[in-house]
Amino acid sequence: MKVGFIGLGSMGLPMAQRMHAQGHELTLYARRPESLRPFSGTDVQVAASPAEMDPAVEAVGICVFDAAGVEEVMFGPSGLVRALAPGTVILVHSTVSPTEVTEIAEQAATHGLRVLDAPVSGGGTRALAGELTIMVGGDTEVLADVGALLSTLSDNVVHLGGIGCGSQAKLINNALFAAQIALADDALSAGSSLGVDPEGLAAILMTSSSACVASGVRLRSSSYAEMAASQNYATLVKDVGLMADVLGDAPGRELVEAAQRFVAGMLAG
Repeated sequence: MKVGFIGLGSMGLPMAQRMHAQGHELTLYARRPESLRPFSGTDVQVAASPAEMDPAVEAVGICVFDAAGVEEVMFGPSGLVRALAPGTVILVHSTVSPTEVTEIAEQAATHGLRVLDAPVSGGGTRALAGELTIMVGGDTEVLADVGALLSTLSDNVVHLGGIGCGSQAKLINNALFAAQIALADDALSAGSSLGVDPEGLAAILMTSSSACVASGVRLRSSSYAEMAASQNYATLVKDVGLMADVLGDAPGRELVEAAQRFVAGMLAG
């Protein structure tokens, strides 16, 4: 396919590299020129702005930080809507709220563009291997039109319902991830109270029946302060806040409350 892609961060870059390696014709836009260096000397096209995206692209993936960023590259003064042909599919890979992506889809439709809510999970290594999980909300016919492209990125594309359902699933996943980090911190605190060697306990918890990806994040760090020094968790803090807003007082608040303890730990750190 002819594909556009915007957002070459820690997740977007390997996704774009994977699409290019698998033979898709790629046009990229990045605010920072250094983000484009991995594609130097290749046949990848570069747009000077979203408005100068190749109008022949069949789909554009967007993997920026938040909904404001998605709206800017789509509808801003130099937005995609000034370039793309009606029927082009917009894949919103950013983690945003269901309300935000629904509003983006509605506004895009007024320009003849079709939107899929398509957040991803898995990290850079799995992105390069085509092993991401993609959580899709949107029309099944639109999904079918980009099925080959998504299969390039993922061996686990899950259609969850209409626009917003993908974002709901991603926020639940990220809230659970944050909650598991907080529980791992609780486990270390319990061990300290009982006089258990912290390094030994961490080694046990990373290799025993309680082990999981999220708890390992905390158990490999010396403290929340060490984690807070990294920019890797800023997105997770944002997503916990989005999940709290989405869920409100509905059942499941315990998940959000546990995730918020992670946020509190990061802010204190």
